[in-house]
Amino acid sequence: MSLFWLTQKIPIKYSMALYLAALLAFSSFWLGEPIRLLKGLLMVSLYAFFDLLWTYLRNRKWYLPLSSVISGLILALIAVPNPNFVLIVYLPLIAVISKQLFHFGWARHIFNPAAFALVFVSFFTPTISWWGVSWGIIPFWIVLISGLVILWRQKRFHVAIPFAITYFALLALLLLISHAPLTPLLGSFREGTTLFFITVMLIEPVTSTFPTRRARIIYGVLTGIFAFLFSYGARFFLVTDPFLYGLLAGNIVSGVLYLSPISKRS
Repeated sequence: MSLFWLTQKIPIKYSMALYLAALLAFSSFWLGEPIRLLKGLLMVSLYAFFDLLWTYLRNRKWYLPLSSVISGLILALIAVPNPNFVLIVYLPLIAVISKQLFHFGWARHIFNPAAFALVFVSFFTPTISWWGVSWGIIPFWIVLISGLVILWRQKRFHVAIPFAITYFALLALLLLISHAPLTPLLGSFREGTTLFFITVMLIEPVTSTFPTRRARIIYGVLTGIFAFLFSYGARFFLVTDPFLYGLLAGNIVSGVLYLSPISKRS
C-alpha cells in the first residue's frame, strides 16, 4: 500500500519521466553499453530544445517540457540502441514537427509524436528495435509492475484491456485457422515490448483521451484491430512495426470519429 500511496502523491508526468529514465539507465548499464544512456539523454535534450524553441517562437513563453522529456525517453528506448548522430537529431525533430503541426483543433495533436517519428524515419533506414524493454525477464517485470501503476494512475484499464483482448484474440484465431501452434502468441505475453506499448504508448494522455469512456474503449479496440491487420499484412508488404503502425492508424481513425465535431468548433 505504501508504494501505491507514494506513486499517487508524485505527479504522473514526473513519475513517468523518472520511470523511463531509470529504465534507460538500467538497461544501458546492465547490457554493458553506457553509451546508449548518453545518446539517449542527448536525444531527450534535443527533443526538449526543439519543442521549447518552437513554442517560444510561436507564443513567446517558456515552460517545463516534461511531455517532451517523456517522449524523448520513449524514442531512446525504442529506437536502434546505438543511433548515429543523424538519427539522434532527426527523430526528436520529426516528433516535434508532428506534435506542433498535425492537430485536431488547436491543441490536440493527431499522432503519438514518438510513434510518428519512428515510423516515418523507418521508411528510409532501420530505426525501431525496442531494445530497452525487450532484452530479458528483468525489463519484463519492471515494465509489468510499472505499467500496472501507470494504468491505475491514469485510469486507462478500459483502454488497455480492450486492445489486448482484441489483438490477441484475432492473432489466436488466425493461428488456429492456419493450424499453427500458439507458442509464439503465448511467448508475446512474456515479452516487454507488448507491455511497454500497452502501458506507455497506447494510453498516451493526449491521443487516448476522448469525450466518453465508450469512445476510449472503441479506440483501444480499433487500435488492436489495426495492429493485427498490420501484423498480418507484414506477410505481403513491408511493415517495420505493426504496433506503431496500428497506433498511428488508431490515432487518426478514432480522432476523426470522435473529435471532428470538436475540431470544427475550435
